[in-house]
Amino acid sequence: MDEAAADAALFDGAVACELPARMQLLPAPLPAGATDAAERLLRDLAMVEERRGEHEDPAHPPDPALRRLEAKLDLTLQLLAQALPALAGPPPRPVRLSAVGVRFEGPTGVAAAVGSLAVLVWQPGDGLPLALHLPVTCLAQGGGRSWWRFDPLPPALADLLERHVFRLHRRGLAAQRRG
Repeated sequence: MDEAAADAALFDGAVACELPARMQLLPAPLPAGATDAAERLLRDLAMVEERRGEHEDPAHPPDPALRRLEAKLDLTLQLLAQALPALAGPPPRPVRLSAVGVRFEGPTGVAAAVGSLAVLVWQPGDGLPLALHLPVTCLAQGGGRSWWRFDPLPPALADLLERHVFRLHRRGLAAQRRG
């Protein structure tokens, strides 16, 4: 598959975003229980982020004590992630992401041929040192880029992943409007 076809396979008709993400590839196989753990993490992140979105409703102003508690918890998690470098996850790298797959800019650290399997390790929450492990297949390589499609995921996990990518996309659009 050439680069244009790989881009089309991953991003045509899908919500996508370009961002620096804490991602890396590891050789397959996927650790046991990884999809269940990924589903729990994405569900918990959705609950936290959707709850924060409710606070922006002018008809229901947030309780100042609750906002202070959330801020303290955010700071605590960031301090924990910085204090324990092993939990910090992979360094941020530029990627283009959709619920179908991911395009990496630069080397991935995994010797990849088209059709090879790998495990995507991704820290999806800002300041939260927890990582997802998702199965991916290499679609194409070229020009310092590589395209990876998520292998079939359980329906609940695929839905949570799609919602998470949508939130990232929406957050990116909001940042563009502010900047």
